[in-house]
Amino acid sequence: MTAVLFLLVGAALVVFQTSVLPLADLRTGCCDLLVPLVVFLGLQRRLRDGLPAVLLLAAAMDSLSGVPQGYYLTAYFWIWALVRWLIGFLRVAGTFMLPAALAGAVLVENLVLLGILLLLGREGPEVPLALRAIAWQMVWTVVLGPVMVAVFAGLQRRLRRYQQQSQARRAVRE
Repeated sequence: MTAVLFLLVGAALVVFQTSVLPLADLRTGCCDLLVPLVVFLGLQRRLRDGLPAVLLLAAAMDSLSGVPQGYYLTAYFWIWALVRWLIGFLRVAGTFMLPAALAGAVLVENLVLLGILLLLGREGPEVPLALRAIAWQMVWTVVLGPVMVAVFAGLQRRLRRYQQQSQARRAVRE
């Protein structure tokens, strides 16, 4: 049930990011709104819940965006895997570590894009422009990301509370 919730939230973010954000006049660009969700799924959800959701959302982004096929699949998988690895020895949910993990996720996403562009033999953007765009993405992610992760955690708590209440009602009826 929780996986379905986060698939729906992710689908809403995919639609918002691919249809509404391009219409906004954001001169500095914006972050990938699914990165905080991928980090949250890596932090809070088990393998059987998190990985399929990440892969399905990545496939949706790959099919709807204009980037090389497999970019989001590769980037989101590595972000999710690195977060899972990181929580093995660090408490990432802390106040300082979460923004650092989110900024690192943006960096990983951009490194994957650079790697794909190099593999395809395409020229990447000019270095100063690319660094400026990455810096703005990091700023957006560090500002918006912790808020989004808190919203995801709140949704998860509400769903868990609802499930417990419905189980208690069923137990009373039986």
